[in-house]
Amino acid sequence: MGWKRLGVTCLVMLGCGGVVSAQVTIDHRWSNTDAESLIGLPMGSHKTIVDKQGDLKWSQWSLKRRPMDSPIGFSAQMDGELAIQAFTGGTQLKVSHQELYHGRYPFIVSTLNGNGLTLEELAFSADPEAKPGEIPTSASGAKGVDVVRLTLRNDGAAAADAVLRLSGRERNLPGHVQGNALITHGGEDVALVRDTAGATVSAEDNGLTLVLHASVPAHGSRTLWLVLPYEWPAARNAEIAQDSGEALLQKAVGQWNGLWAHAAKVDFPQRQMSDFYYSSIAYVLILTEYDKQGSLWTLDGPGVYRQYWGRGEYFQARALEVAGFMHPARESVEHAFRIINDDGEWDGPPASGWPAWDNIGGNIGAAWEYYQFTRNKQWLAEAYPYMLRASEWIKAHREESTLEGVEGIPPGAEPIHRMLPSHCRTEPQPPLKPGEKTYWYGLLPWSYGDSGLPEGHSFSHNFLSDYGLRVTAEAAKALGHSSDEAWLNSEYAAFTAAIHEDVNRAVTLEKIKPPYLPAMPTYPEGAYSQTFLAVYPTQLYAPNDPLVTGLIDRMEREEKQGLPTNVAWAGPAGVWAGESMNMAETYLLRGEKQKAVDMLAAALNHSYTTKVWKEEILVDVTLPRACDTPHSKHKDMEGTGDMPEAWANANLVLFLRDMLLNERDGKLHLLAGLPASWVPAGKSLALENAPVTTGGQVSLHVWHVDAQHWRIIVDPHAASRAFVLHLPMAADTVASVSVDGKPVPTAAAISFTAPGKVSVVEVVQR
Repeated sequence: MGWKRLGVTCLVMLGCGGVVSAQVTIDHRWSNTDAESLIGLPMGSHKTIVDKQGDLKWSQWSLKRRPMDSPIGFSAQMDGELAIQAFTGGTQLKVSHQELYHGRYPFIVSTLNGNGLTLEELAFSADPEAKPGEIPTSASGAKGVDVVRLTLRNDGAAAADAVLRLSGRERNLPGHVQGNALITHGGEDVALVRDTAGATVSAEDNGLTLVLHASVPAHGSRTLWLVLPYEWPAARNAEIAQDSGEALLQKAVGQWNGLWAHAAKVDFPQRQMSDFYYSSIAYVLILTEYDKQGSLWTLDGPGVYRQYWGRGEYFQARALEVAGFMHPARESVEHAFRIINDDGEWDGPPASGWPAWDNIGGNIGAAWEYYQFTRNKQWLAEAYPYMLRASEWIKAHREESTLEGVEGIPPGAEPIHRMLPSHCRTEPQPPLKPGEKTYWYGLLPWSYGDSGLPEGHSFSHNFLSDYGLRVTAEAAKALGHSSDEAWLNSEYAAFTAAIHEDVNRAVTLEKIKPPYLPAMPTYPEGAYSQTFLAVYPTQLYAPNDPLVTGLIDRMEREEKQGLPTNVAWAGPAGVWAGESMNMAETYLLRGEKQKAVDMLAAALNHSYTTKVWKEEILVDVTLPRACDTPHSKHKDMEGTGDMPEAWANANLVLFLRDMLLNERDGKLHLLAGLPASWVPAGKSLALENAPVTTGGQVSLHVWHVDAQHWRIIVDPHAASRAFVLHLPMAADTVASVSVDGKPVPTAAAISFTAPGKVSVVEVVQR
């Protein structure tokens, strides 16, 4: 029986995709109180924040016009704004709720209420020239507009008068009322009222406020449309596409539908989970941007972190790849090739020069991941020189740490400590016995700490960089560069040995039991989120290694609101929801499914109602912070960093996919994180056209036929593939398992090979 025929049969039998009661309660109970949302176009240069009042804010500091020395936060000044204030009977309407349009489109719906009148504000970005499913493929980027639909609804028995006051600025210049528009004295549009729908227009506040007066009939509604062109001179307003607001909305919907149609498809019985997956893909795509040279950057945020970090590139590019967006993933990886220093150094944000060596491993790893998904050897041959040059830098510069503290080193040869833009705390230096090596002997040079660690020699920088050596050796092997492969493998072994030796020495300094994998050689109690990089993705430590188990024990004892604390800058006072999903990958690899699911649920409930996250959220400000920074000035449930945080949405895409399908040692593991409760009897789950690092795609359907019967259909897409199926239910509840009609021994994990055709697994429970 063919794949499609099986699917149709199951749909007819079960009515797959029907509405079911929630299997994970998602109520956003722990969202930060200072949340903000985002609209924008995929790979566009304009990103508009929508705050909790429904106002729109943006920055002209796009990558295309940024000065070379722009610091972090260069775009966070938000020099453009449109404030929208609504009144009835002298009472200002207040936002009661915000959500995404139809649950998944990256359009922000703000609901305001007051005196029986409701205003629904729908803010979205549209490209009048875009074709459905089209992704911009050049530095010209998208040519779009922001659009706001304002729908007033009157539930009362009598007509109600409504007043809308619009004010704002562009390039820090205030907008002045000119007809139905706000236009700066510099001649640029702030906002145009496209359709007044019978409302009257006037000016107040010396022309700085455009006022719309509208009468809303009893039990009726009235709709107005605003258009905000991107950095557009008013003298050229006649050139703006004259599509109606409704037409622009349908174009925007069509573009995202088209993009998602080309992506890997995920369909959970619980619609909220699918919506989170698709909206997260949208946010990752929006948080990319072309610079003036035509390079595509993956960004960590729209304002504070409108910058590029190689370690983030690894996870964000990988999220695009598992979702099926290979072209933007490739462009973002190739951007890294253009910012490598001539000696092979890849450090922190390119404008800052911060010595953050995890970026080296992140960039190398991102290049290798793209090759694994595409198996494009010609591309790998083009990427290899950059991977090799960075690996040579790692090999050469590890010498710096072997010279520290050694007597007889001439002053001109002593390792330097580079300038850092900020200070967290000084790296501890325990006394050494005569002739004793430093605790960081053989690691990479002194560097930026980040994530709440002292500047110095954090293990996470070394974990990722060592991983870079390993995958460069694999690239050398794939390309037939045997001499490179030999020295790279030798250097990887030496670096790995140095890491393990320094970790073991650091454990002797720990004050908490049981022993745990430390964050830094001489500061093991430091914030530990990045320490889990030793397990995922680098595999330097096995997920069940005693030190990893000890780290998890420590993490679980310090949890609040279901998430780890002491993971970054906020120290024990805060949580980092986006990073927790990355850390939960370790639970998956350990086979601790319920713990992984519980952490995911807690992370989802720290998101805002528009399915975005702040970087860190303060949960108990009475506790100490990792550093004495502005973060310590926040109140409970306020956030730090940027919002949306691209890592969070990227990590959600990765984690949901890895729960259903992940790669280990050449085999594809299925359903490692899927609880049986997520697929109630009579319902189904689907993962279709999912790219895998063994090349090509895989599809998977899970049908819970009835209380005792499951049918799992695996399509290897014409390739012979080795699978390990992790049963969703407890093994002791299973009466029988068959693969393609042949009985197999029952176990928690079933290994089988699909020889280029669809395989059907039948599970019968007692």
